[in-house]
Amino acid sequence: MLSKYAAAAILLSAATNASPLLSNDDSLVARQKAGSYLPIVGATGGNHPRLEIRELEKTGEMWNLFLLAWAEFQAIDQKVIDSYYQIAGIHGMPWTPWDGVEAYTTPRPQTGYCPHNMLLFGTWHRPYLMLFEQKLQSVAKGIADKFPSATKAKYQDAATKLRVPYWDSFKAVPTNTPVYPTAISNDKVKVTFPNGTAATIDNPLYNYKFHPLDNKQINGTGCVGEDDRGAAVCQNSQTTIRPATSELNTVFRNILESQRSSLYTLLSTDQHINSIISTRACGSPRYGSIEGIHGAVHTLHYPGHMAPAGATAFDPLFWLHHSNVDRQIAIWQAIWPETWLSECFAETTTFTIPFGSVNSTTPLTPFHKDAAGTFWNSDHSRYIKNLGYTYPELANNPSHSSLISTVKKLYAGSATSSVSTNFRLTSAEESPRKYFVQVKLPAYGFHDDKDGSLAYNVLLFAGDVGNDAKKWATSESLVGLASTLGGTAMRQDLTITSLIDVTSRVKSGLKAEEVVKSLKDKLSYRLEIGGKGIEKEIVKNLEVELVSSEVRLATSEDTFDTLVGDFTEHGSIDG
Repeated sequence: MLSKYAAAAILLSAATNASPLLSNDDSLVARQKAGSYLPIVGATGGNHPRLEIRELEKTGEMWNLFLLAWAEFQAIDQKVIDSYYQIAGIHGMPWTPWDGVEAYTTPRPQTGYCPHNMLLFGTWHRPYLMLFEQKLQSVAKGIADKFPSATKAKYQDAATKLRVPYWDSFKAVPTNTPVYPTAISNDKVKVTFPNGTAATIDNPLYNYKFHPLDNKQINGTGCVGEDDRGAAVCQNSQTTIRPATSELNTVFRNILESQRSSLYTLLSTDQHINSIISTRACGSPRYGSIEGIHGAVHTLHYPGHMAPAGATAFDPLFWLHHSNVDRQIAIWQAIWPETWLSECFAETTTFTIPFGSVNSTTPLTPFHKDAAGTFWNSDHSRYIKNLGYTYPELANNPSHSSLISTVKKLYAGSATSSVSTNFRLTSAEESPRKYFVQVKLPAYGFHDDKDGSLAYNVLLFAGDVGNDAKKWATSESLVGLASTLGGTAMRQDLTITSLIDVTSRVKSGLKAEEVVKSLKDKLSYRLEIGGKGIEKEIVKNLEVELVSSEVRLATSEDTFDTLVGDFTEHGSIDG
């Protein structure tokens, strides 16, 4: 177990200088000649869909071109403003200005531009992905032009349609198929170069090779563990690192059912968009949030570059993961189009955003729309139809009922089948109910005395757990998890609400009181990160409670089940 003092020792001090804040948007921009900013316009050539990575693999020329382009993109000199290294560095480390956009205070805070646990989380990542996408497509077009005349047109067409793919980690996957895509886990891939040479190369989706690695900039911030594994990840490694694929396959299979249910609950629920997008958008969302459920893909890769947040964007998986996060938000927007971001207090800070009110016109720094220096904002990035891409579920502007039916087919069924299933009654004599474990976890609760925090997971089990923390995440009794990425220089009292659906653990035919007793008898939880247990007393004010809700059943395949009324509380889950 990590003791309280060991936990404190492994965290870097947060910046504490209380210098005056810069007063307006213009002051965020360092002095540059007019017209010298990098315009972010996204990919060109039409609104072509971003494809699921396993579907992109099947596309022949486009897949080959994608691999060649990603590899060449990664090889660009790290000093170039739109190199892979510099674009990845916007998110967190190396905590330096990008495109002339300075920090809001001095000395510069040790945090990136990304607004975690904030209203702007979803919309900020849209121009970020567009920046990455426009560079990837630009590189792809250059490669396509080098193919001989017999195949050049096909490759040029593929380059026009190429977009950043997504990994749908919530997708139903047959039991005999890896949950973790081999396109990501294989360290080698086969490609054909424009001159016709076929070769096996290092898979550019497997890792990113720093060239050179600057230990002073990409360092152990928030990474160093009790056994120094974190230092190997962020300080000494020449490439991005992930845990063993076999373990990742097991843990993602274990949590797939609960993750799918969490996503389906969010997509099928009519809430204000503030609550859906972010963990901390004007209060804790009742049903969790898309940001909340996205955290597991990060934290389950610890110790690796996907966690902590400061190093995450260097891992190629980051881009596939956040493309999927954006897809989830876009699908929700299409189902519930009337609501939009309203003003909210930012309870966390970024490189450029201090504590204070933010809204849909707040600049999404450091991203410029044009060379003159106009910043992107959330209103600009509201509709993906204006951003040069779409997703398969949204292509061709499906009807509302058709989209609902598609979502049900994707996420309402079992974790091994794409066929939707009807919700079953708890008891024939009672109204149907769903049962959840509601986890309220301090976002920065695994902290030291200097206002910093590590990532951590709350793992929920149904059955025997065992004492070996290294085996918890791969245990057959694992039901689901709630997670936080932590961070530096953040408030310690922020709480994230997550829901873990445990309805599938209920035996049919039981009465409500029997269900509650059965669940409370079998459910328990543990705290961990990277296979190391965390003593529960370290994380203060953590709440893990069993709740339930009556369900109004859908009347057709193009309507959703609806959770009715407030949650009924059934008491805490004992650890």
